[in-house]
Amino acid sequence: MLIARSFIDRLTIAALALTAILPFAALTPVNAGTVDCAAQAQQLRTEAASANPQDAAKALRNVRIAEKICAEGNSHEAAKKFALARNQLASNVQFAERR
Repeated sequence: MLIARSFIDRLTIAALALTAILPFAALTPVNAGTVDCAAQAQQLRTEAASANPQDAAKALRNVRIAEKICAEGNSHEAAKKFALARNQLASNVQFAERR
């Protein structure tokens, strides 16, 4: 009787622990956000050719990093770097002169 009760207690504790941990397990779909790294890199290089040289240098650095990340198989992080590079190329904000 004592052995069966001990087993049930352990089973209950394991079930409660599993129930507590499952919401924190980040599971992603298999085909979530696949990125065509070569196409995006080529597009950003074309856009960088006509951009401000300083912005283009920053963006191209992020493009190279994104290509390396994509080659390692992490397309989600590569997409973030491509988006950062795209934002750096689109920085056409003009500041007013100080008076």
